[in-house]
Order: sequence, then structure tokens, then C-alpha cells
Amino acid sequence: MLVRLKSSRALFLLAMLVLTALPVLPQDDDETIRAQRHYETGQKLYRSGRTEQAIEELYTALSVREIFFEAQLLLGRSLIETKRYREAVATLREIEPHARDTVEVQKLLGKAYCEINKLQHASRHLTHAISLSKRPDYELHYLLGLVKLRQGDARGAVDEAKIVATLKPRFALAQKLLGDACLMRQDYGQAEKALKRYLASVRDRAETVGLKERIKALENLKRAKPEKSVQKPISLPQIHKIPRPGYTAEALRYKVEGAVRVEVLFGSDGVIQHALVARGLGFGLDEEALKAARGIEFKPGEVDGKPVSMWIGVNLLFSMVEVEWEQRGNPRITLLPFHPERSLSSSSVLPGV
Repeated sequence: MLVRLKSSRALFLLAMLVLTALPVLPQDDDETIRAQRHYETGQKLYRSGRTEQAIEELYTALSVREIFFEAQLLLGRSLIETKRYREAVATLREIEPHARDTVEVQKLLGKAYCEINKLQHASRHLTHAISLSKRPDYELHYLLGLVKLRQGDARGAVDEAKIVATLKPRFALAQKLLGDACLMRQDYGQAEKALKRYLASVRDRAETVGLKERIKALENLKRAKPEKSVQKPISLPQIHKIPRPGYTAEALRYKVEGAVRVEVLFGSDGVIQHALVARGLGFGLDEEALKAARGIEFKPGEVDGKPVSMWIGVNLLFSMVEVEWEQRGNPRITLLPFHPERSLSSSSVLPGV
């Protein structure tokens, strides 16, 4: 039997048939859209300089969609910029292995590890990033040079600084890296030239003052005669006291240990005339070592029975052992967080002083 339906009812049934034929949007797709929106908001905030707010949006995006390469990468970069290095490492390491094996991710991991004093990790990631890079990246070589300098590899740091200077001649920090590396190698003339080139680009007043003092000390150090070239009897300065250098909060946080080597000019008048860091640890410990070196109390060294000024290398050792004992309320132990060592092979005497 044929039935004639009213037009309104027919339209309703037709609409129902169309709706049932349409695919239902999966929940996963809905979450992808939400995550994308939070990521795009975070991207806009990051570009406008509101990094902390960007971080919140990116964390939200990743709470909705756990595997999201673009959001993870931008979050890692943002965390590094806000000095939240451990979070940055954790975020970047959660990227899927195939996506993690890229220049950008390896570079960020290297930078973050360097900032938390994990130098072997930093070196490995930066070296791998260089091997992956299709084009030479001056920043990668600069970061690797900093790591090598911190590791005490002066020759490696010099090589990386020269690569940076070739790739980016106007990148002033390459000259600072070169100067510091040459100083570690005891190539005082080249160190002085490099630091003077770097000084020409510096605009910060405090840094300018520090650099001028460092260059002046290098000029003085160049004029000193090696101990072995002095034919008359030499007696080295007798150190009576070295002020105790303190640990900085940042160094404690990352458990930084090691030696800061300071070249010290023990004046013939019984006063420390110059002190400059030849090998540092960073994290504020170099400055603490300098303060301690400048406060050394001593009896001047002598040549043929007469007081003279002498340059001598002093190592100030920083160790977490005593710090941890003090935090537990235990009495001090004999192992100090620093210990002066005179390096006889590098001692030198200023002529005519």
C-alpha cells in the first residue's frame, strides 16, 4: 500500500538518514584539536616574549596529547630560556627516539646539559648535532667550545673558537672563548689579543671593568720570567692564610665540584697585585675563588735574599663533601672545600721588581 507522507515529516526522516550516514568524530580527533589550539596559543605567547605563559599553554597541550613533537620542542626551548634546565631535559627526552635524533633536539639537549654541569652528556649531544647538521652551525661549535673549556680541554676549545670565528666573524663571544682557552694553555700573548678584540664589542660597564683588569694582568704576566730562567736562588712566597671561598646557591643546586685555577701575582710588598682565573668551573665559583685569592696573606718570595713579585698558579678545590656534612649537623672534617697548591712549574718572577 502506498502511503503519502507530509512534506515536513519527509524532511525530518531524510535529515535523520543523512545524520546517521555521517561519521562520528572520534574522541582522539577532538583531543588533537584541543591540543593544537593550546600549542598555537603557546606559540603566539612565546613569539610575543611571554615565555612563562607560553610554558603553561604548552604543558596543557601535552596533558591533552602526550606525544606532540612541536609542543615538546617549543616547551624545551622555553624552559631553557627561563633557566629551568632539568625540566627542559626531561621534556626533550620524552620526545620519541626517531624525532629526537634531529639537530634541533640534540642542540637543545646539549645546551641544557651544559647548564646543569653534565659535561659528558652535553659534549655527546652537541657532537652528534654537528654530525647531523647539513650546514655548519657556529652556535653548535661555540657551545661545544664552552664545554671543552669547562672540561679543561684547552686545545679543543681553541679549535672550536677558531671554527666559530670563521663561520661567524662578527660573533664576539668567539673571541672571549679563544682568549680564555689561550690563557688556559698559558699562551698569554694570544689570550691578550683575543680579549682585546672581545672588549671592543662589550657595552656592559661592569664587564668592561673586569675585562680591562684581566687584560692588564695578562700584560703583566707576559713580562714575567720563567722560574727556570732565573739563575739566582729563589724562595717562593710563604702563604699564611687563604680566605675560605663559599659555595654559590647555583653551584650547590647542580653539585658542582672541581678546581678553579687562579694565576696570582704575589707582590714584593706583601699584597696580592693581580689575580685572574685560568681555568674555571662557572656557576659563580670563579668569582668566589678570585675573592679568596685576592685575600691571601703571605710573606713575599725572594730572589737572592731580596723580596720580589712572583706569579704563581693556585688551585682552589671545591668539594661537596664538607657541605653535606655540615648540612647533617656533623662537625667539620679535615677535607676542606678548597686547598691551595703552588704550581712550581708555572711560577714566574717579574724582572726588576
